[in-house]
Amino acid sequence: MKKTKIIIILISLFILLYGIIYNITEINKQQRVQIALDTHLDKLEIQYNTLIHHWKVTAKAAYKSTTGITEVIDIFKELQTANKQEKKVLREKLYKIMLNKYKALKTKGVSTYSFVLPNQTAFLRLHTHKRFGDDVSSHYRVEYMTKFKKPIFGYERGKIGPSFRNAFPIFSKSSKTSKEKNDNYLGMLAISFSSIGIENYLAQVSKIDTHFLIHKDTFNKQNKQKKDFSNKYTQSNEHTDYLISTLNSKYNKKYTINYIKKNINIKEQIHKNINKGQKFSLYAIDNDKATILSFYPIKNIKEKKTVAWIVSAENDTFIDMTLKANLFIRIISFFIFIFLFYFIYRVINQKEILDMQVKEKTNILAKTNKDLKNSEEKLKSINKNLEGIIEKEVNKNQDKDKLVFQQSKMVSMGEMIGNIAHQWRQPLSVISTASTGMKMQKEFGNLSDEQFVQNCDIINNNAQYLSKTIDDFRNFIKGSRTKKIFNLKDDINSFLTLVEGTIKNNYIIIVLDLQEDIKIDGYENEIIQCLINIFNNAKDALKEKDIKTKYIFITTTKLNDKAIVKIKDNAGGIPRDIIAKIFEPYFTTKHKSQGTGLGLHMTYNLIVEGMNGTIEANNVSYIYDKNKYTGAEFIISLPIK
Repeated sequence: MKKTKIIIILISLFILLYGIIYNITEINKQQRVQIALDTHLDKLEIQYNTLIHHWKVTAKAAYKSTTGITEVIDIFKELQTANKQEKKVLREKLYKIMLNKYKALKTKGVSTYSFVLPNQTAFLRLHTHKRFGDDVSSHYRVEYMTKFKKPIFGYERGKIGPSFRNAFPIFSKSSKTSKEKNDNYLGMLAISFSSIGIENYLAQVSKIDTHFLIHKDTFNKQNKQKKDFSNKYTQSNEHTDYLISTLNSKYNKKYTINYIKKNINIKEQIHKNINKGQKFSLYAIDNDKATILSFYPIKNIKEKKTVAWIVSAENDTFIDMTLKANLFIRIISFFIFIFLFYFIYRVINQKEILDMQVKEKTNILAKTNKDLKNSEEKLKSINKNLEGIIEKEVNKNQDKDKLVFQQSKMVSMGEMIGNIAHQWRQPLSVISTASTGMKMQKEFGNLSDEQFVQNCDIINNNAQYLSKTIDDFRNFIKGSRTKKIFNLKDDINSFLTLVEGTIKNNYIIIVLDLQEDIKIDGYENEIIQCLINIFNNAKDALKEKDIKTKYIFITTTKLNDKAIVKIKDNAGGIPRDIIAKIFEPYFTTKHKSQGTGLGLHMTYNLIVEGMNGTIEANNVSYIYDKNKYTGAEFIISLPIK
């Protein structure tokens, strides 16, 4: 019973889910098909309107060129008082004048070219000039022209059948008011375009197969009684009230029979939409290929009533692909759901077996958990002891780092003490010489007041220099870690004072390019320490490689909100295989007795962690004093105040 219930539930879910997929694909198919239908219908409408516009422009140009011929206007003026014989002569004259123009216009789609007199009788038809004198007052265009004397364009039936007609008034001279138009009205020019022209245009230019449906009421009794009427028009398959031209029979054979006559559903849809009188599209399938049928209504000139349709038929691969993709998705979904629900059924069917296995596993896990708890207690005890050991080792390494760091600083201090001793030799010698000289001059009685004051100034200036050296050294040794705003250039000058002895002893040339007024919010002494560390590395490299002319360049610039300090030498650069490691702790290329490997590491920490800056090292080649050099360049970036 339980098994049967499961099967019923699964079948119900299958039907529900597959129904959802089916509906989604159906909606998607309808949307995509509608896009294709709208595209083809818009295309037909654009092509139709483009041709109609072209015909209007052609007709208007023909009208202007015709009324621009003086002889034509003169003929119509004479017609106002001419007798029957004179009219005949004038007709032949007008025919000869207009014949070549009519032939040229025929190549542009013009089917008829006729002139009508004010009394609403045909005067000349260029397409059949032997027919004239008949009453054409039943045509709306003639009625409209007689009443309003204005151009008119539209679809209307005629003597030889319906067509697109343009009618223009002919005046003896320019007329604007209604009275002037009535007084100067000489007749009407009618230019017509056949519906077959639309079929030919769409077939030749746009490569669209089309045909024309014409309502039966469009033809009068006289048209239907003509002998050749049945040869020109026949009953359409689309609608019982419409006829189709047989002059272009390609469409009738290829599409109308195959898609409409055989498909009752399609025929009913077409019949229903034609009765609505609005443009529409639909598609039919024949031999596994989709063909889109588009219907565009054409209204007559008088009642604005739909009396004809232009119909196009085009194969559409987009719909073919949509239908195939839709079918493929449904088939795939069907088999996926079959497999999925079969799998679910198998899973549920084995649930009882799995429950038994779970119980067995649960007992095993309970025993295992007990063992794990015992092991966990042992691990906690081991971890507790291990944490103490790790903490002890970390503290030991930190003490070691502090000791090595202090040793590194003491080495720097030792070097600076040597610098100070070297710097004091000259000032002390000057003081000694000045004081001894004054004593001897005093003993010999030739010490003038001017010499006395001059020697005192010399002694005082050198004493001040010694005092400044002591202050710089004391400030550096004191190592006050107070964050403050300081001038970067002044800080670099203090650094140079501390290493002046080393610079002279090693014959190093310092080239400075320092920008004024760069303010840094940071630790003044730590910047000096960093500069000393970088300087010492450069000095050692210059000595080790025995560079004859030793250069160290120091430049400062502003870049956005950063201060950039660049220090480079001409010692040949840092080997590529170690340049990425120089900021690591305890990394040194010197002998253990000469270096700790903490100088640049300490510099990195002071800049990056202490002052939120950056430091990087690169090898650069450059030109200085017309000579090319290669060396290491350290770039320090610090936040500006």
